[in-house]
Order: sequence, then structure tokens, then C-alpha cells
Amino acid sequence: FDDLAKLQVWVAEISQWGLETGKWRHYYETTNGKHLLWGTEKLMEYHAPMRDLISGEAPLALLKSLTGKDMVVFKDEIGWKLPGGKGAVPHLDRPAYSMFAPEFIEIMIAVDAHTVENGCLQFVPGSHKEAAPISADGRIASAWLEGKEFIPMVLDPGDVLIFNESMAHRLEPNKTDQRRAAVFGTYHFDPSQPDLRDKFYAHRLVHSPPEN
Repeated sequence: FDDLAKLQVWVAEISQWGLETGKWRHYYETTNGKHLLWGTEKLMEYHAPMRDLISGEAPLALLKSLTGKDMVVFKDEIGWKLPGGKGAVPHLDRPAYSMFAPEFIEIMIAVDAHTVENGCLQFVPGSHKEAAPISADGRIASAWLEGKEFIPMVLDPGDVLIFNESMAHRLEPNKTDQRRAAVFGTYHFDPSQPDLRDKFYAHRLVHSPPEN
């Protein structure tokens, strides 16, 4: 992302958003007795520059150049990864969203430095081509994980990472005293469903409600 200073200002603005109901959605996690902001979703209605960043001409043109298809955003968020924030076991994002979009692409823009110490994403190279099997608990089957190497995605602020629903990844906890924030847009392949985002967030409000 070319204008890092602007991005960091926008994220700073959103970090000050309160717990108003019926607007953006804040999600929290509790770790070591601390209640930490984990993610803020449904940003685009309330922050025009962020809307353009996630669903404007530039990201959609980039995705079309990569996939050859027109894509539509259905999820937008900031992942905060505050100091002490939890990690995540090896998983795919596909099971979480497959009822809405069986195939999708995610764009992640690093707001802060992403390091091994602060819990950067770690990918299994080539796993997006393998269709890793999912066990009954929604995680990647343990037998498939045997012998797999996870490569840390170390990023500078402003770097962009693009991956699909089948990329196996994990995260470690943030063991530093610095935040590791990122902006995410998630995009589906069916332009005939321009309202899929509304359906997704209506479902999410019921089944995974925020704290506001």
C-alpha cells in the first residue's frame, strides 16, 4: 500500500470507535485475565477511505488481474492482535465462510510490522492446491499436518498479502508489547450476489454477536 501514513491515520481513527450498537462490530478475547479488542468488522459504512481501500477500483482491479474474474467484497475488518493476543491453531478459513462463498480471496494489508515475535501469519506453502481435509471439529486433520512446514509471513507496514480459502495457516500469540494490526477484505466470485455481504453480516449478528 503506497500511502502508509494515511492508512495508519485511518486505523487510528477506527481504534477510537466506541461500543455504539447497530453500527460497526467490535469483537474481544480474554487472555491472561485481560479483555482485549480482537477485531472490528463492518467498517465500510462508517469510514469512506476504508471503504475505498477495501472495495474501490484498485483492489477489485488487482483481484481481476490475478483471477480473471470480477469479485465482490463480503467481509471487511481490522484484526488488532494486541500485546498478549492469542494465536490460532492450524486451520483453513474455508469452513467458516463456505455456506456463503465456497471459494474466496482475502487481501491483508499490514498496518504494523508483522514478525514471528508478535504472531505473524504462518503458511504451509502450496497448501492452497491440496484441499487439506477438515476433521469433525472444523480443524485441519492432524494426519495431514504431519511433516508440514509453516513459513512465517514477516511483513513491513504497508505490505500486502493475498491468499485464498484453502491456504493452511496458523498464528502464534503476540509476545511483544506492540500491536500487530492488519486490514482484511474478503471477496467472493459471484457478482450476481451483490448483497451477500448483507446476508453474511445478518447471519453473523445472530450466530457470532459482537459486544456492541
